[in-house]
Amino acid sequence: MKTSQRILLTALTLFNRHGENGVTSVDIAMELDISPGNLYYHFKGKESMVSALMRMHEKQMQRVLVPNALNSITAEEVMYYLYLLVDSLHVFRFFYRSPADIVEKYPLIEKPRKNILSSLHKQLSQLLATLNNKNVLVASRSDMTLLVDLLSLIITQSCQFDETNSHMDETSQRYHALSLMMVSLLPRLVLSEAQQNSILDALRSHALANVTEHVPQDMFNTKE
Repeated sequence: MKTSQRILLTALTLFNRHGENGVTSVDIAMELDISPGNLYYHFKGKESMVSALMRMHEKQMQRVLVPNALNSITAEEVMYYLYLLVDSLHVFRFFYRSPADIVEKYPLIEKPRKNILSSLHKQLSQLLATLNNKNVLVASRSDMTLLVDLLSLIITQSCQFDETNSHMDETSQRYHALSLMMVSLLPRLVLSEAQQNSILDALRSHALANVTEHVPQDMFNTKE
């Protein structure tokens, strides 16, 4: 792995663990066991690292937020797709810890961040509309508008809530977010009792193994 990639991955790990504001360039260099000068050769301070990480995040979300991928989704597959969204944002969760503060500190990330949030909102809107059109989601238009807002809020902010109010590990945080969303959606989805029980068992046991087997493959075959 190239040194620049190692620097970014280490910075991402430390930013997620301690918050961007709690990590210095020297901390990153020490974690990598390289000199601050070597780090500076690749990235001229934290601003360039944060900008590079935001570009990585935006590219990642472009592969996940693909409208056409939702055309064949079923009510039973909703949970798996929502987990995919939670997991994708959770990888870069430091961006969502104190969003107003980090955007003020690094204004270059504001536009791509807004693009991600806008695309997420549109994707969730299409997800619910698709299910509603298939008559597997019972919700009025106003209900769906509120549900999209609620899902967006949970996906982007639940990790901050969990880190502040509990001591959950990363896996538990992901499943907590998923559970919060499903407790709102499950009563509205047209599912058999067996399907509902299967979903509830997966949530309780944190056993969402082989996610890609349950999600339409279009979601994973998008181009770079």
